Formats: sequence, C-alpha cells, structure tokens
Amino acid sequence: MDHLKFRRQYLFTTKKCPSLGNWQYEELGSHKLYVHPDCDLTIVRKGDFDFALVGYTINPRFPDQSNTDVLNDISSIKSISEIPVKLYGLVGRFVLFIKQEDQCYIFHDTCGLRQVVYTKYENAIHAASQPLLLELVMELIKGTKYHEYFNSVYANSNIEHHIPSGTSLYDHVDHLVPNHYLDASNNRQIRFWPTKPLKTRNLEETVDQYCNIVKNTLRAANNRFKLALPLTAGVDSRTILSSCKDLANDVYFYTLKYYDLTDKSPDIRIPLNLMSQLDYPHYIIDCRRPIDERFAEIYNGNTDNPHLHDWGIIAHAMYEDYPQERVTLKGNCAEIARCQYYPSGKHPEIKSGTYVLNLTYNWKHIDFIKDRMMEWFDDIEISVIPFGYKPLDIYYWEQRLGSWQAQSQLEWDIVQEAFTPFNNRELLDMVLGVDPKYRCYPDYLFYRKAMQAMWTDVLEEPINPKSLSRKFKKFTRKTLVKAGFINPMDPIKFRLR
Repeated sequence: MDHLKFRRQYLFTTKKCPSLGNWQYEELGSHKLYVHPDCDLTIVRKGDFDFALVGYTINPRFPDQSNTDVLNDISSIKSISEIPVKLYGLVGRFVLFIKQEDQCYIFHDTCGLRQVVYTKYENAIHAASQPLLLELVMELIKGTKYHEYFNSVYANSNIEHHIPSGTSLYDHVDHLVPNHYLDASNNRQIRFWPTKPLKTRNLEETVDQYCNIVKNTLRAANNRFKLALPLTAGVDSRTILSSCKDLANDVYFYTLKYYDLTDKSPDIRIPLNLMSQLDYPHYIIDCRRPIDERFAEIYNGNTDNPHLHDWGIIAHAMYEDYPQERVTLKGNCAEIARCQYYPSGKHPEIKSGTYVLNLTYNWKHIDFIKDRMMEWFDDIEISVIPFGYKPLDIYYWEQRLGSWQAQSQLEWDIVQEAFTPFNNRELLDMVLGVDPKYRCYPDYLFYRKAMQAMWTDVLEEPINPKSLSRKFKKFTRKTLVKAGFINPMDPIKFRLR
C-alpha cells in the first residue's frame, strides 16, 4: 500500500525533498514542485511566465481539449489580472502556479476542492495540499489553535468536524479561500470574484444554457477519463445521471452502503430500481466492514485532520471494491444554488458574522474559529453582498465546500480521483441568477426541468421521498431543538453525494 501515501497530493517549496524522489518534479524559478505520480501535472512556459497545473481542468466550450490545450490558452495572458477571466468558465479540480520572474501567484478551482495551504518560511512561500507535507521541509507549530480545537466539545462530538476556510490548526500556516488567489511574493490573499452585479435570469432560458454546459462538461470528462457515478435518492446525483444519457454505456454506476443504510433505504432502493428500469448495471459497495490496519495507518498519516471512523471507513471499502482506474462524478457544489441554508427560498436578514458562526453548532466556543468567521463576514459584507449575492450562498460556497467538502475529497484521494461537474463559477453564477423559488426545496423545479430536458426517464423514480424514518428523524430533531439540545440553525446532517 506504499503508493497510497500522500496519494494525488503536491508540495511546492524551495527545499529539496529526497523522500519524494519518486514523485513528478519540476522547477519553477527557485521553487521545486513535487506532485504524486497519480496526479496530473501539466507545464507550459511562455515568455516571462511559467505555468504549472496540478490536477486537471476542462473547458466545456471545447470538450475535446486536453489539460495542455487549456493551459496554453491560459498562458496567452499579458498580466495576472486576466487570469480570473480565463478561469471563469472552467471546471475541474486543480491548483495553478504562475511564476513571472521573481513573482509567484497561486490560483485554484472554483470551490477550492484541490486545497492550498501555505506558509512563509525562510523568506519564501511554501505550499501544499495539506500541512503534513509542509512538515517535510519545516517544523509545524502546534500552538493555541491546535490544542483549543482538539480539546473542544465540537471536535470531540461531531464526526465530520472541520475548520473554516482561510485558517489552519498551525501557527503561521494559512489556507487559500475559494474566489481568492495568493500573491505569494507578498504573502497576501486577494479576492478576485465577484466583480459585477449578479444578473437576474429567466428560468426557461437558463435551463437551456445550463443543460448545454453540463452535457458538454460530461462529454469532455468522458473524453478524458473512465467515469463512475455514485447514485443516491438525491437531486444532485440524479441531475448528473440525466446528463449522462449519451454516454451511459461508458459509466460505472454504483451506490455506497454506509452508516445506517439498509436495502429498504431510499438511497439504496431507489438507485437500484431506477437503473434496473433504465437497463444499466448498478453495483452496491458495502462499506460496513473492518478496516485493514495498514490502510488505517496510511489513512491517518495522509492528512493532519483525518476522519478515519467516518470517511475512512467508506474509503477502505472503496479501496477494496471500487474500480481504481475510474474517476468518480460528485454532485457537490450544486448545493450553492439550492438554498441549502434557507430551504424556503426566502433568505433571512443577516446583520453580523454571529449568524453564520452559529450555523455550525459549538463553533462559537472556539476562539480562533470565531475570529475567522467574523473576519470572513466583514469581508463579504464589503466585497460580495453589494453585488447582490446572498450571504448564505457564499457561506456554503467558501466555508462549507472550501473546507468540509475539500477535506473529504482530499482524504478520498487515497482511493479515487473526483470530478465535480458543478464546480464551475460561470455555471453557479448562472443558476444563482434564477429566482430562488425555482431552485429550493421541495420541488427543485429548475433541476427537474433540466432533468426533463436532458433525460426525462431519470424522473421515473422519486427524488428524496419522505419515508417514515425521515419523518421520525425530522420530528426528533424538532423535539431536540425545543429542548435546547440542538441549535435551530444547525442543518440536518449532510449525506455524501
């Protein structure tokens, strides 16, 4: 299992790192870029600029382009200010390093699903996919933040605990927030989106545009990769399925059976019934099994904040049963436009960072998290909300996906590469412009219309039907809220999509 160590990760440093001698290696000025053999690395050098793409990116308008083709287009810039425009319509999971003489800039994908943590050490920036790789070239200082977090009620009572984007558990180590880039030479994050008001959009026209982008995205992905699609009873995986009509014969369809799921659970029963009706093979990966000790050891050593007894249990099952040559399609990021924190479609008035801090129960008792969330809200109040974007949508984008989901994908890099078709700034911008009443629970009319347009047969089975167990859980949650045991703003536990 040695090849699983730091699988699909990277390190950007000025230091030699002999322990990564079997990794891909490139020099960018005085920096050295190490990339695990199972992660794509693309280099383009043009004029004064060196460009390095870690991971992959796709341009839905040109589905036949390779990483090199896309990077060649990006490299046509004359200044760094043009990069946000180049990235606006791209989808993928990547980190982009740009060196221009003694200047260095770091960008990543729309929702920051391939993470960047960084520090300034010995007058140079060092960056990596997670802090343990930085530890190969410097000492990590476990100060107040580290001990406060792991001693907290929050971290010890929440199985999917995470910290906000824009901070870390270590002194002098930072985290790049989605919609920002790092000016490494000045050790400064700079927000580059949004730059103009959110455009109000017509439902029917936007559905057509959305379907065109999503279908082209899946076509491009199928050109690049052997694909797999995990199916649940939810709206996001069903939307992706609908976009796969023309390439379904190439896709491996599966469902993960984990937690308390049984054969009667909607997340198991509905995908099985639906794929039977559509006449495509469908596989169940049972994740309820003991973890191999060697796998557990590597899993716990691959990131600084692993979730072995949650995501790790599922990862172990995938290591044994999931076809490793395939790239999995994930439905995440669509939640940004589905009014995740205001399911009625009516956004509450938010006057301070206290509201968003309280969205995660017990965060308010951790000082560095409280400070970070206040800082983040002050920023979006000035630089995002005036453009017409809703705070809770941006919160989900930058603070939920950019941390919780990015950590999940990082941990699962040990067993699979992930492709998230909705991780596209232009696509999200487009859907956010549609009236929330068409995007929210329970009907998700926008997404149903998209499914009808792309492959109406996928709607033959219900989406997230209300079973007796779901009704019971909802009743139980309301009771616990009234009794004061659960914060009313804490959302129901998210399922992995």
